Amino acid sequence: MPDDSRLDMPASSSAPFAGRARRTQRARQVLRSGIVVAIALILLVWAGNWAFNQWSKITETDARITTDQIAVSSRISGWVTELPVIEGDRIVAGDLLIAIDGRDAKLRLDELDARLLAIGSQRAQISAETAMIDAQTKSRQEAAAARVKAARVGVTASREQRDLARTDYERIKSLTGTRVLSQQRLDQTRTELSRNDERYQVAVANLATAQADAREADADRQQILVNESLLENLRFQEAQIASERDRQVLDIEDRTIRSPLNGVVSRTFIDKGEFVRPGQRLMLIHDPDNIWVEANIKETELRHLEPGMPVRLHVDAFPDHAFTGTVERIGQAATSEFALLPNPNPSGNFTKVTQRLPIRISVTQDQGMLRPGMMVVIEIDIPGR
Repeated sequence: MPDDSRLDMPASSSAPFAGRARRTQRARQVLRSGIVVAIALILLVWAGNWAFNQWSKITETDARITTDQIAVSSRISGWVTELPVIEGDRIVAGDLLIAIDGRDAKLRLDELDARLLAIGSQRAQISAETAMIDAQTKSRQEAAAARVKAARVGVTASREQRDLARTDYERIKSLTGTRVLSQQRLDQTRTELSRNDERYQVAVANLATAQADAREADADRQQILVNESLLENLRFQEAQIASERDRQVLDIEDRTIRSPLNGVVSRTFIDKGEFVRPGQRLMLIHDPDNIWVEANIKETELRHLEPGMPVRLHVDAFPDHAFTGTVERIGQAATSEFALLPNPNPSGNFTKVTQRLPIRISVTQDQGMLRPGMMVVIEIDIPGR
């Protein structure tokens, strides 16, 4: 059965409970209203701040830290014998990066050195022989020239004697018939003419012999010209081998690949023991101090930019660290101009899309925190706003 005592309770006793409930409900309503108003104010402030930032700043989230990645490759082929660096290693200009097997190249260099020594020995031998021939033939030429000169004098003297003897003989012969001169005198002049003619023939023969000796000495001296031609040919061979040797030295030097700069190894593409070919990309290196930020700015905001403007940088990897930069260069063509696939419009349907132009922002490295590829948010204040 129901409790009649509760039903018989006077109405004045339940009034306090109803009053407290209404006050609690009103407090809750006020609290909810306050919360809604606070949220609305917060949203209004955030929207106002966002709108102000959009109006007074250029903000771009699609920005990255960039650097020059240098691809290290080889000019020659061979087996990798040394690879002392790995990805992330810091390197100094001149440090060994890769060594390629150079045993065959060194043997070839030794062979070329031996050929150069042989040619040097041949040149020394021919030069000594030329000096000896020069000394010998020069004295022979001088002696032969003297004999030819003496023989010519002898021929001239003997000819004059012969002519004189013939004149005497002809004169005495013409007087023999008049009995002025005896037959004995005629026989004597004939004998003298014969002797002088003999002397003349001997002198002519001696002159011919001396001239032959002179020609022989001249012919022997021609060996000097032959030797000079041989020396010239050896000089040509020596220059050719020296050129091959220089190329071989360069080949050996190319088998030792060293760092061209102070930097960091970004990535390696080979392992020790692999066979590499000319032009093959072996590793990537970069200078961590030579970095900048690349961003693509809407064309509608381009009118607010100019080189030298300061830029605030917010790096995603370090949200609590402030970085600053400067607009260094503004692109002269939209990024769409460099797309691999063109966007033709043969149907005539056209949807206008805001184009973007690249800008380059210079930034200073800060304790090695900035690394290529990191995402960056940039903010540039628009002058006058």
